[in-house]
Amino acid sequence: MDQDTEELSFTHKFEHACTLLGSARAVLFMSTPDHDDMDVHIQIHKTDASGKVLQYINIPKEDRDAVGMTKVELVNPMVYLGPIGALRASYRQIDQNLSTERWPEHNFSQREMLERGQIVQLEIGLWQTGIRFEAGEQLVLKVSGHPMTLAEFPPLRGAMQNANKGRHSIHVGGEHISRLIIPTVPSS
Repeated sequence: MDQDTEELSFTHKFEHACTLLGSARAVLFMSTPDHDDMDVHIQIHKTDASGKVLQYINIPKEDRDAVGMTKVELVNPMVYLGPIGALRASYRQIDQNLSTERWPEHNFSQREMLERGQIVQLEIGLWQTGIRFEAGEQLVLKVSGHPMTLAEFPPLRGAMQNANKGRHSIHVGGEHISRLIIPTVPSS
């Protein structure tokens, strides 16, 4: 797994084969002592039993071979790393009429800035996906203050900016039960 010091990883090892199918949702309790807002990005990765991150090439091998493609560029249209989600904390207000159990819909009509050190609940939906995990393979939830997805085109690598300043904290335990909710289909 890449070792970006600005990303936090949570890992779950599957004891039995299982398929993640649909939209996952993260509920994170977070704070920042340094600013009145924060951008939070999340991504799910799949690793093999040894912890190696698995990537999905979006073009079938036989099609790559047919056109002589020997190398696949690490860009989002060609390589899928896993579903992503993002939220600016000041837009955390949920629209109860549009949200579902699996997908939090946010009301973007007004911003609610944070007080420094204030712990807020962020509900972040991840794009729909279908990922099969065999026994021993791992699901990794990564949380960061910057986008972790691959760029759409090489010139865009590192070009996306955000408004983050300072440190962010994720709170776990007690009344702050940060968690990932995933829709699964048991495999036989």
